[in-house]
Amino acid sequence: MINILIYGASGHAKMIIDSIEKQNNYTIKGFIDSYKPLHLSVYNYKIIGNLDSLPELIKTHNIEGIVIAVGDNYARQMAYNNIVNIAPQLQFFSIIHPTAVIAKDVKIEEGTVVMANAVINASAKVGKVCILNTASTLGHDSVMANFSSLASGVHVGGNVYIGLGSAISISATIIQNISIGDYTVVGAASLVLKPIGDFKLAFGNPIHTIKDRAKDSKYLG
Repeated sequence: MINILIYGASGHAKMIIDSIEKQNNYTIKGFIDSYKPLHLSVYNYKIIGNLDSLPELIKTHNIEGIVIAVGDNYARQMAYNNIVNIAPQLQFFSIIHPTAVIAKDVKIEEGTVVMANAVINASAKVGKVCILNTASTLGHDSVMANFSSLASGVHVGGNVYIGLGSAISISATIIQNISIGDYTVVGAASLVLKPIGDFKLAFGNPIHTIKDRAKDSKYLG
């Protein structure tokens, strides 16, 4: 079994733990979290350190890899960058729930999490450290750039591009042949019928309101 750590002791981490335990490929040695107290437990796994203690934890626990359990895309990207700088030898493992359906020619890069009942269709490509949450679907030949995410119940048509760090919120739908820019957020239950640019917050059914946002603007409560 491969020894791993989980970065971030959040509710999102509970879902990742469930997938890891069902895969039964990894031994979770604990969490690292820079914002919560040591020894706090989530599903019987304790916080055993923070980013500063990561090099020592790797040696002490023979850690080979890590999974980032952070729902906010920009925060997840920053966590990834910090971990690479501190421990460049550490692997970022992708976690795929056994009920996910993934076509044979799909490409998934390191550190991505695919939750229960998600579907990734033919020739789709998923970048680094992305999230496809529960029962989300990614259409054929579609692309998710690094650090992007689909929330639960999102449906994405074929030949869609979702940009760097962009988030498609719960139950939104994107029709085919649409491009979503970088660091853009599509609001919950929205219907996307036309392209959306970079650094935008867009919502409505169909989309009728588009506002500017910063890459680090919060969008998760």
